[in-house]
Amino acid sequence: LEQYEGAPNPSVGFIVDDIDLSGVGGISSVFDMAQAEVLRGPQATRFGASALAGLVYLQSAEPSNETEVIAELLAGNAGTLGAGVAAGGALGDSVNGRFSVHHYRDDGFYDNVYLGRDDTNERNETTARGKLLWDLGSDWQAKLSVLYTDFDNGYDAWSPENGRIVFSDNPGRDEQQTAGASFKLSGPLGAGTEFVSITGFADTEVYFSFDGEWGNNDYWAPFGYDYVYWDARERRSMTQEFRLLSAPGHELLDGRTSWVVGGYASSLDESDDILSAGVYDDGDWCTPCASDTFLMSDYDSSNLALFGRLDSKLSDRLSLNTGLRLERWSADYRDEFTDRLSPGTPQPGNDFDPSETLWGGDVSLNVLLDDGSHVYARLSRGYKAGGFNPSAARALASTTIPGAGLVSFDPETLLNAEIGFKGLWMDDRLAAEAAAFWMDRKDMQVRSSAQYTDNPNDFIFITSNAEGHAYGVEASLGWQLTGNWRLHGALGLLESKIDEYRLPREQDIDGKLEGRAFAHAPRYNLSVGATWATPTGWLARLDINAMDGFYFDYSHDEKAASRVIVNLKAGKTWGRWSLHAWVRNLLDEDYATRGFSFGLAPPLFERTRYTRLGDPRHYGLTLGYHY
Repeated sequence: LEQYEGAPNPSVGFIVDDIDLSGVGGISSVFDMAQAEVLRGPQATRFGASALAGLVYLQSAEPSNETEVIAELLAGNAGTLGAGVAAGGALGDSVNGRFSVHHYRDDGFYDNVYLGRDDTNERNETTARGKLLWDLGSDWQAKLSVLYTDFDNGYDAWSPENGRIVFSDNPGRDEQQTAGASFKLSGPLGAGTEFVSITGFADTEVYFSFDGEWGNNDYWAPFGYDYVYWDARERRSMTQEFRLLSAPGHELLDGRTSWVVGGYASSLDESDDILSAGVYDDGDWCTPCASDTFLMSDYDSSNLALFGRLDSKLSDRLSLNTGLRLERWSADYRDEFTDRLSPGTPQPGNDFDPSETLWGGDVSLNVLLDDGSHVYARLSRGYKAGGFNPSAARALASTTIPGAGLVSFDPETLLNAEIGFKGLWMDDRLAAEAAAFWMDRKDMQVRSSAQYTDNPNDFIFITSNAEGHAYGVEASLGWQLTGNWRLHGALGLLESKIDEYRLPREQDIDGKLEGRAFAHAPRYNLSVGATWATPTGWLARLDINAMDGFYFDYSHDEKAASRVIVNLKAGKTWGRWSLHAWVRNLLDEDYATRGFSFGLAPPLFERTRYTRLGDPRHYGLTLGYHY
């Protein structure tokens, strides 16, 4: 519920083909993707406030002047079906294009025994992309990228009994349609300067709903208990970035320092219409108790930023890189709350217009060693805008809770220090990298919730500021052991701690948040694997992924258990064709991905642990074609 209230404020950015989808990420298939770049830690110089903790950048395959066609068909258990096709090539003397479309569906791995259906949690997702690349002459180039996604998914993944058997009589929906485009223009301006302009646009419509009490009349008998929740959201964003950068051979300081300066502007407009309604009848004091509320909200924000970067080669082995970004953020939020069971009673609304000036940057030192590997040290500062708590403000206005300090929260800054190395050895057959990091989170934004009535939809969400720190190690290795065998592995170790929390938790749990680890911060992540491939096209790959347990949230102390997931893939490529069998979660491990603790079951509504499970064993075949 909390993701649908107040200001969109992501910590990790998500960009596809220069289209900023931060806050609505996870909507793009990986079919025909050429590159997936995961940037860890603050990325303020390049991406600003939406990349406090990092950024995921996906780039689909680029157009070329050579004709290329790829196609894919897949089928598997749980009603899994998928198909995709991509084609590209020259469209003229100076224009290349590439287009792709992909569709995927499965039943969703849950059985609704009340409705007699196994597809109420279905995935039904279509993605289409297109790119046009123009050679404008004189080293100028223009690229247009377009994206359309239509996700028509079910949402029925929560059970009062914590399993894959669900009982809802009003299964939810998780539907989303996004249309986006970006236009990039680049070329030389003369005098050793190059110009880059990137314009991005995205328009998203979301419909999200769920069965509020996860059951039906028969399940909850003798109590009358039925709640529903609907949210219709529209979101439009635009971004514009201009860059000036040094052309190759025209660096500063005797050709040793390349430079970039630029400006950035963005706007985001989002509106939500949220309906929450239901009834509870226990035949005693609540005969019945009903609720029917409607919330309309509008959020507008703008960002203006200036940034610059200097990459200096101090010697043949030593380089120094620095970056700085200054950003102005302002927002305007309005909402109107209506209790439709009390139409004549004035209801509190919210009206916020915060603005802030933020800055971030980084400095790094890189040393090239004799064997071609290098070591580095990096210090970076990231930031995230502050905000407000609409439901807390509304509750204060209606005297539900005390404490005026709950309404707003301050910006967060993250200071990250990192040292590491990267290298290739044994004629490039062995690649390894490792890094140790330490981060200090100032005014850390902690999101929590409190249930103030027995209505399963009635929560107050509060983001407040805290202090915290974390440190750890990340390492990865790839080794071409023989001509046929390749080994790979990655390890992440993390220790995190909340040093100070400025708001008492409302939940009735033991202990305090201070001294506890961050939410969704496992102490270790480990992946190891082996690939066997022959010159005749045979392939087999085994991956083992292990993760420590972690806290689900800051509102309670429920944790996910540690888990080990095994994936397997095997098949053959011949000519233009390939056929592979695959199994994900080979051992059919039950593991929780999300968890809550609240009162759901009548008549006592005792606080209970509820979890959502990851996918069980999933297997199938994929047939591919490449021309």
